[in-house]
Amino acid sequence: MLNAMMGAGMLAAPAKVFDLAGGWSFAVLAVSAVILLPLILCFADLGSRFTGTGGPYLYARAALPGWMAFSVGWLLWISQALSVATLANLLVSYLAGFVPSLGAGLPRAAVIVALGLGFTWIVLRGIRQSARASNVLIVLKVGFVLGFFAAGAAFVQPHRLAEPAPIPDAVTFVQAVLIYLFAYSGFERAAVVAGEAREPRRDVPASLLSSVALVTLAYAAVLLVCIGVLDNPASTDRPLAEVGRQLFGPVGQIAVSAGAIAVILGTILVITLSMPRMLLALAERGQLPEGLGRVHPLWRTPHLAIAVSSVLAFGSALMSDLLSSLTFATATRILGYVLCCVALWRFSRRTDAPPAQFNLPGRGPVALLTAALFLGVLAVGAAKELPALAAVLIVGLALLAFTSRRKAP
Repeated sequence: MLNAMMGAGMLAAPAKVFDLAGGWSFAVLAVSAVILLPLILCFADLGSRFTGTGGPYLYARAALPGWMAFSVGWLLWISQALSVATLANLLVSYLAGFVPSLGAGLPRAAVIVALGLGFTWIVLRGIRQSARASNVLIVLKVGFVLGFFAAGAAFVQPHRLAEPAPIPDAVTFVQAVLIYLFAYSGFERAAVVAGEAREPRRDVPASLLSSVALVTLAYAAVLLVCIGVLDNPASTDRPLAEVGRQLFGPVGQIAVSAGAIAVILGTILVITLSMPRMLLALAERGQLPEGLGRVHPLWRTPHLAIAVSSVLAFGSALMSDLLSSLTFATATRILGYVLCCVALWRFSRRTDAPPAQFNLPGRGPVALLTAALFLGVLAVGAAKELPALAAVLIVGLALLAFTSRRKAP
């Protein structure tokens, strides 16, 4: 569960959040963690009702009309692709610390294209995400955070943390919250196994709450060092590498950058492995063209779904910058979360709903209030993205209508 929630977004968050909220960055992190709690508990209730794979799309399919269930799968697939675009841009930023020319123009495009081709080839050939690989990745993430904090904590200057800062306006504050919500994304994958716990009513809330607490502490530790050491954390897209450079010179910069690049590459691999599964599920349910469900005769992987996912992900990376892709990825994911909250509310009103192993107290009102809360976050923090978000949803529903019409006798 910790591995699902602790992502490479923590590498970009300190700079981007400080740029928006300044000295209120810790408050942004705290608010992000607090508002996430009811959403996580809603997903724990949903996840404890099912034993099959599918996550949010599975929940929505069981509770909502077909077009709404499709919207959940479609939005989360788009969000995964844009998350890869965000991380690809972040990777380019860290590589540009070694070779500045890679940060723009044709060299930047060449890096992204090479990255896309490499990961597409790996996924096409059928590499599997094993428990061992997952364990290696979480050890890498935790080790990176602990090493960074241990090396930098002694150099934190308290006066930097206490510098007065104007309170950001509501829109700016919520935009900063969106950045940390991106960093927390992935918890829904952990909630899928809620029904497999030995004592769901006891273990699931404890596991979820402890994971949120630990991830928040990790993000706070990284933020503390960045703000406490750097004159202006917002001046660079790679604040952690800049901390390494200021404290330990080129060796520190190389060490931090190498660790960050490893974390980013591992996170991209995890997402690129899971992206095509959503398209495959939608195609198998007859909600997208059946060709997307075809399996390669040699590699036994859904090659068309993999190719389409990679083109969208790395093509988006070419056409966007880090912050724009991050914000849109978070907005699409949040709308999918809202629909899942609606699914939980529907379950609370049905007598034939799948039984929950973890019963969220007051699940109906909690689900509606949580949906309203995140709709508010979208309306305030991502107002500029709403037209594009609506367009993405319209395109998806048009594909659904086209596919349904072709399948009709």
